[in-house]
Amino acid sequence: MVHKRSLASLQKRQIRRLIFTFAYADRVRCETVSRLDRVDVLGLLNAPAIEVHHVPDIVRGEVLVDSRGQGSFQQRFNR
Repeated sequence: MVHKRSLASLQKRQIRRLIFTFAYADRVRCETVSRLDRVDVLGLLNAPAIEVHHVPDIVRGEVLVDSRGQGSFQQRFNR
């Protein structure tokens, strides 16, 4: 029997997928860099029931993931 997933975790996954879809993958430095900021993410989300506090505070040019484990998404989720 499959467990029911919460709406909050579904929204978090959708937001994270959207951010990484528009991100730039630098193959030389092994980094993933954000091309969007928080306002852009909110503008791209077309779900009327999205909870705003699920959208992370990101800025353009911010390193999301890198090979050293010091990206902003890695630091948030590895605490």
